[in-house]
Amino acid sequence: MRNRFWSPVTAVTMAAMALSLAAVPAAGQAAATSAKNWTPPRTVDGQPNFQGYWRQLGDLTTYSLQAGESDRAEHIRVSGQSPNKGRAIVDPPDGKIPYQPWAAAKAAMLHEQHRKPSKVEYLDPTSRGFLEGVPRINIMGSFRVIQTPGMVVILHEYGHHYRVIPLDKRPHIGENIKLWMGDSRGRWEGNTLVVDVTNHNEHTWFDIVGSFHSDQLHVVERWTLVGADRLEYEVTIEDPKVFARPWKMRWPVGRLEDEEQWESATWEGNRTTEHVMGEGAR
Repeated sequence: MRNRFWSPVTAVTMAAMALSLAAVPAAGQAAATSAKNWTPPRTVDGQPNFQGYWRQLGDLTTYSLQAGESDRAEHIRVSGQSPNKGRAIVDPPDGKIPYQPWAAAKAAMLHEQHRKPSKVEYLDPTSRGFLEGVPRINIMGSFRVIQTPGMVVILHEYGHHYRVIPLDKRPHIGENIKLWMGDSRGRWEGNTLVVDVTNHNEHTWFDIVGSFHSDQLHVVERWTLVGADRLEYEVTIEDPKVFARPWKMRWPVGRLEDEEQWESATWEGNRTTEHVMGEGAR
């Protein structure tokens, strides 16, 4: 997506910036069958080659991963945009995050607070200019994949985010080091890039309305090439401190032709906190 420089935001643009445009979802089973029958080109070091520009095609928004169209009414009202009808969560089948009882109560409180937070900590970290974390960043706008020998690099247009994914079986960094985007290690299983992401901090959310996790979050991504212009993305999420069991999300990803990444700053001039919480808030 060709983006503009992000000037000082209003409450309207705060909501709109998290909305992802989309196309039509693809069935996971059909994608898996297609992947088995397709042989992708290779990089010089033998990786399946999926370099280029991509974006999610799941009709997803990061306003609320669990909510249906009706619960997104506030987001639609302030942004003036059409509702996104995609549902990312595929397991559990009800599309709900399997929180432990105490965590469900906290998530409900954050949801209640998100429109007019009583504390700045109750305002979406991304709206305050911090990084989205994984997997949330994969819903936000376009991204570019670059492959070098023994490595995959993902450059996200939104907020200048980037990920460097080594493929050389090196160990994760020390467990006491916590990062906004986690620590990624990858390997290829056929046409699927499997990325193990650890070392998350506890400050990112999965969406705007307060779907949270702890610093014990563990994410496993599966990027499956199912055609020259299509990927199937699946992510398994677990956190023994917060969730009752692991849960999964899935959506299709499509190639973008003639793409060009533009400036997409999310910090300079960001006055979202003041707009949402009132003048004088920091």
